[in-house]
Amino acid sequence: MRWFYLLLAIASAGAVGAQPTIAAGRILNTSGDQPVLAPGAVWVLYGNNLGPAVIATATGPDYPTSVSGTSATFTPVSGGSAIQAKIWYALSTQVGGFLPSSAAPGNYNVTVTYNGQTSAAQSVTVAARSMGIGTSNGLGTGFAQATIANVNGGVSLVRLTSGNLNYGGLNWVLGPAHPGDEVVLWGTGGGADAANDPGPAPGSSGDQTKSGNFVVTVGARQITPDYAGTVSGYPGLWQINVHLPSDIEPDCFAPVQVTAGGNAGNLASIAIAPPGAANCSDSQFPLSVLSAMDSGRNLVVGAFALAKITAATGTTQESGSGFFGSYTPLELALPRIGPKFNGCEIFDRTYPVNGLDPASPDGYLDAGRLAIAGLNFAAGSSLTETISSRGPTYSILPASGTITPATYTMSGAGGTAVGTFTATTIPGNFTATNWNSIAVVNRSTPLTFTWTASGLSSVYIEVNSLTTTGSTRRIVTMNCVVPAAPGTFTIPTTALAYLPPAPASGSSFGTIALEGQFSNPFTAPLTAGGQIDLGLFVSDVGYSKNISIQ
Repeated sequence: MRWFYLLLAIASAGAVGAQPTIAAGRILNTSGDQPVLAPGAVWVLYGNNLGPAVIATATGPDYPTSVSGTSATFTPVSGGSAIQAKIWYALSTQVGGFLPSSAAPGNYNVTVTYNGQTSAAQSVTVAARSMGIGTSNGLGTGFAQATIANVNGGVSLVRLTSGNLNYGGLNWVLGPAHPGDEVVLWGTGGGADAANDPGPAPGSSGDQTKSGNFVVTVGARQITPDYAGTVSGYPGLWQINVHLPSDIEPDCFAPVQVTAGGNAGNLASIAIAPPGAANCSDSQFPLSVLSAMDSGRNLVVGAFALAKITAATGTTQESGSGFFGSYTPLELALPRIGPKFNGCEIFDRTYPVNGLDPASPDGYLDAGRLAIAGLNFAAGSSLTETISSRGPTYSILPASGTITPATYTMSGAGGTAVGTFTATTIPGNFTATNWNSIAVVNRSTPLTFTWTASGLSSVYIEVNSLTTTGSTRRIVTMNCVVPAAPGTFTIPTTALAYLPPAPASGSSFGTIALEGQFSNPFTAPLTAGGQIDLGLFVSDVGYSKNISIQ
């Protein structure tokens, strides 16, 4: 399990003799990245001038209390003896270590001492259990770094597509899990186990499933694990063995979370394929995209739409917009990793008000001039290119009545990153029949939409709850993609319960949207070689409005 001790170290030289500082809120469980620790957990803290400019590591499993002049002290706020943590590595910008199993739950003031200078204290909470699942990005988000006990003797990694990887002298089998498999989650923070603490010969006290009240949620299923305990020989490392039910629903982005002692850990995902399938199958991403996600490389997505949206005032806004975006696999997958309800998916994220949504692309690619042609567009019409520090995006605001059920073609002349291409879409006919009667979202009552439609690929429903607290924004989005027939869809209360209450206006507010869509895929060449990974030219005809969520 040496991969568990991944060092996410970025060298950053500090001034000689400078005062160490710990960043507020940046003392974290090293697997799940949650700001609550547990006795026996492996932790990481971030800041400046915390250690040497070049990473210094200790040799385990009997880890010391100081590495290259760096030590960390946990002092109980309620009083009592200070705890000298074991140190795993030290660097100017971060320190990794182990909290002894003897640490009692409570609040602690944490200081770092480096070369005789001690930082100001930062607080951290220690709970009896705060289990973090290790993920492939090392940041506690996205794809869980899970194995399958019954595949290749456990030398396996859960991935979206099948393959092999030679690493550490072993041939790892890659592929999705299947119903009936024994999936093993790895991480830290399951709770105290003195037998596993750093020392000459760390062991394990064995299974704590019952005593720790461990529950693993996979998709919508709550499962009692077969084993939840530390791993002998690896201080702080926990393994959670969970048997997937034979009737569990396949899902390339099945959310997975471990709850221990009543505390839910980080939300990650595992890929579950139908029995016998070598690869996952997804309604939104073709196999080529899933395979590219597994490779870890950035993916280029072309996302464009012609929209005709009617607001609550009755005013209809017509527009064309889009971009070519470069996404990391996690950025592309994040909106898909959450609870799912018969066509609806929950995407919950929190980030700074002035920051970017974590599902935003890394940047935008230049495609040159994008012409738009079709009924009611004047000859020579094109989308306006808007340049920002992240690259160009494209938009046009045609006159009212321009967009109708006809064929529209977008033509790219070619730019520095994207070559010449064409894409077409055809807006359908769509009328909401109960839209005006929806005046509030009552989370205790199912929410039903009805409509009439023709010429559509699907109907898209969105319910948003945006909450602003100080400099932080939380957005919980429910995205539903459903068939156009039979002209009705009901969101159950179990799904609505995930939406925080919000007023209809202000710095916090709720919104709903109901749109008929025609979605047409397209491809475009990249000047660096190859093609974009995914391209969609969508037409949206529908409605949106602010609304109170109660």
